[in-house]
Amino acid sequence: MGTEERAPGRLRVAVAAPLSEENCARILALEPRIDLVVDQAPLPPMRWPADFAGDPSWHRTPAQQQAYDAALDSADALYGIPDVDPAALARTVRANRGLRWVHTMAAGGGSQVKAARLTADELERVLFTTSAGVHGQPLAEFAVFGVLAGAKGLPA
Repeated sequence: MGTEERAPGRLRVAVAAPLSEENCARILALEPRIDLVVDQAPLPPMRWPADFAGDPSWHRTPAQQQAYDAALDSADALYGIPDVDPAALARTVRANRGLRWVHTMAAGGGSQVKAARLTADELERVLFTTSAGVHGQPLAEFAVFGVLAGAKGLPA
């Protein structure tokens, strides 16, 4: 899979991690050349915001797993590392010869790619990007807030 014909100028992006309907709509509004493949049903429920791994007690049915894999294996690009799992990433890269790009928002994306033990050819074929640094300013502000809160006795 992943090698079927695409309309020129289109990018098929499979959502492999939780992504809100609002953000899906924003992506499509800002970049109409994307065919966004979104099905939240085969994704584990998040226990808190940015819990990309989701509830560990949740498991896909065999039909959900088949549909999830088929979506990933038909994409030009992935939003998220499948199941936040290096083995699932390796399976997807090897099953989908048309995969060109994987983007992860979650911290640790680089270590997951390394742990997937992809070959040099696979790493050459697939571009990996992250959103590293996007939260730098708010985290710095939070750190300063924590220091000031402690210095001023805010908890008391």
